Amino acid sequence: MTAQQQQLTSAQQKILYPKPLNATGKFNAKVDDIPLDVQTKTLTHDFDRAIYGITGRHADNSVTVKEFYIQLPDNIEVDKIFRLEDSELTKIRVWYTVKSPTDHYAVECINGILTVRELNHKDLKIVCAVIGDTNTDPHGNTHNLNIELNLQLNTRLARGWEHGYRSARQPS
Repeated sequence: MTAQQQQLTSAQQKILYPKPLNATGKFNAKVDDIPLDVQTKTLTHDFDRAIYGITGRHADNSVTVKEFYIQLPDNIEVDKIFRLEDSELTKIRVWYTVKSPTDHYAVECINGILTVRELNHKDLKIVCAVIGDTNTDPHGNTHNLNIELNLQLNTRLARGWEHGYRSARQPS
């Protein structure tokens, strides 16, 4: 059986894939100038791919979930403006996803800017902003995203983030 044919068990996935950890702080998001209350915020550091993943989720009601995902290289320069239309060759990605019983789609923010104002690797604190437009959704609409965040792991989880978390994921 080839590696592509083999399915991973949940235990193998826990070892191989980094676990998102709940973050605290500000995550302000607007879609087409409509503010959304982001209730769930997570941070992930994928050591193997050398990226940070930031996720924010908003529930309109009990069935519709809107999600924002920002992916950054872990060696990104602070206080530099990154043009999203030039990010094709980088690890920078910004996605907006809508999930409802009747509709499910994801669009990428392809035009605009991303600025990282602060990145603290030790305590995992990220301060950044995104302003941009997405590609077209299945209904033929583009969306304007305006995201500002100031997130960090809580102190208990941040201890050992860089070293202990990775070693704890290794198989025994």
